[in-house]
Amino acid sequence: MNVEINIGKKVKSIRLAKGILLKDLAKKCGISSSMLSQIEKGNANPSLNTIKSIAEVLGIPMFKFFIEADLNIYSANILKKENRKIILQDGVKYEILSPEGTEKLRCMKMILKEKHSVSSQKLTSHQGEEVALVMRGKVRINIGDESCDMKEGDSIQIPSSMPHKWTNINDDESIIMFSITPSEY
Repeated sequence: MNVEINIGKKVKSIRLAKGILLKDLAKKCGISSSMLSQIEKGNANPSLNTIKSIAEVLGIPMFKFFIEADLNIYSANILKKENRKIILQDGVKYEILSPEGTEKLRCMKMILKEKHSVSSQKLTSHQGEEVALVMRGKVRINIGDESCDMKEGDSIQIPSSMPHKWTNINDDESIIMFSITPSEY
């Protein structure tokens, strides 16, 4: 079975999905705009070096241009607010923000409802790196033997396997958004 692959169509689709102008992509790849236009229309066949350059600038692996099936790799994977998974744990509410299929990175929102509510009774650790942003309120983060007060807009990176816990020091609820890699939730 002989199937023709339309690399130009895939280049154009990915370029448009990323909001990159044809002339900007061409310049970064070291080819003329007219050459890139011909490639995208299927009127010119790019060399492997040109394909490699285009892939690098678009930030995708080169093999994506050669996949037969249209996997629609750039279709939106949306998780509607009302469909979020909720985890209630010792008076703390966690909302999983990552859509299904997100395996290496997990984004979550933690809501500490009342003053002095804590993410856990003692310092706990987990595999992976964590970055957190205080979305609302004031919290205290304890990491190992250190503690730090954080307010809305502050962010922190917590090293892999470092024991930590969060405490709400605000009169009302505090909300922390965080991302963990690799995901274990």
